[in-house]
Amino acid sequence: MLQTHLVIVGSGWAGMRLARELKHVPKHTLRITLVSDITTFRYSAALYRVATGRREREAIIPIAEIIDDLPNVTFKKAKVDRINREKKILKLEDGTEIHYDIAVLALGMVTTYFGIPGLEQRSYSIKTARELRQLRTHLHQELLDENAPDKNYVVIGAGPTGVELSSALTSYMKEVVRKHGLKRRRITVDIVERAAQVLPSSSKTVSRKTLARLRQLGIRVMLNKNVEKEEDDYLVVSGQKIPTHTVIWTAGVANNPFYNLNAKQFSLTDRGKVVVDDWLRVDDSVYVIGDNANTPYSGLGLTAVHNAKFVGKDIKRRLTHKSTPKYKPLVPATAIPAGKRWAAFSYRGLTLVGMPGAIVRSLADLVAYNDIVGWRKALSIWIRSEEREEVCSICQSALEQNLHGHPLAPHRS
Repeated sequence: MLQTHLVIVGSGWAGMRLARELKHVPKHTLRITLVSDITTFRYSAALYRVATGRREREAIIPIAEIIDDLPNVTFKKAKVDRINREKKILKLEDGTEIHYDIAVLALGMVTTYFGIPGLEQRSYSIKTARELRQLRTHLHQELLDENAPDKNYVVIGAGPTGVELSSALTSYMKEVVRKHGLKRRRITVDIVERAAQVLPSSSKTVSRKTLARLRQLGIRVMLNKNVEKEEDDYLVVSGQKIPTHTVIWTAGVANNPFYNLNAKQFSLTDRGKVVVDDWLRVDDSVYVIGDNANTPYSGLGLTAVHNAKFVGKDIKRRLTHKSTPKYKPLVPATAIPAGKRWAAFSYRGLTLVGMPGAIVRSLADLVAYNDIVGWRKALSIWIRSEEREEVCSICQSALEQNLHGHPLAPHRS
């Protein structure tokens, strides 16, 4: 049997799960090239935790570590900008060409600011390691401004990331103030949402209970509000100026520009998503999976993993000249934390909030890590998920003293 060359483009949920799904296919049968313009996998469900003092490795995992037990996978750091489906060629940004027998495009989404003035230049984000470090450094440095004792933090977007981050930020900033030995100061967190409810994609019940939880944490929730502009010292929301030096954008994503750049190669919906058949293909040799595909529940990590498992099964069966039943969408469960020991879990008609939801979320993290890195590594990451890691020397010193049983000594900066 001739060796088949599979090229996976993208190192997100769909791409990384597909690589692991094909782990046991013999190398002489299937050679896999994984292409991505970044060298890490981002565990999106833990990004908010890293932003508020947890270990970076919980959310930013090197691809080299993930594939070290995948003998048939070779990683290539590069950006794919063109595809020629007729010739089965992927063209890289540097002009290099990769020939494929099967290509799986799992490029994911990109951030968009909807053209709102000032946001791209001034706001913070938590989607990459660099952005996480920038935000954490800013949070610590900004507190040292004695001329502005009251601090206001604004999170834009009340989807899962916005809810998770704003909830964690309230307790984290109070903790940082204490570790720095600073005078007590007023810390406020706002969350701004264009829709009429928090978690717009969730049920009314989950939204209502989560809204109550946010308010219980002291977060000011602003619904049905439009962000109009960000300046150095304030954010304009529906005509109102909110004084702030910290705006965190979690709201907008758009389909990867690769598809518009190659629009003649694909059939796209009005939203820019790729039309695929009942096997998630655009032709016999090209699959499009994850956030980019026009399928039910597209945009969720669970859907991307489900896509990858299906395509992995389809590829394995095709290698042995067998057919695969049509793809069936998975109704996803969600478990969204809002502060310590509280999460809203929802699946079909079942809703759990509070500690039961938090337990489900923790177990879901373990399963999700396994999907990407395998059980041994997943357990190691999961067990250490409560460990703190600070880039600030003052906070790190206080953390070390606390770990060794010493009282926290006051500091002044």
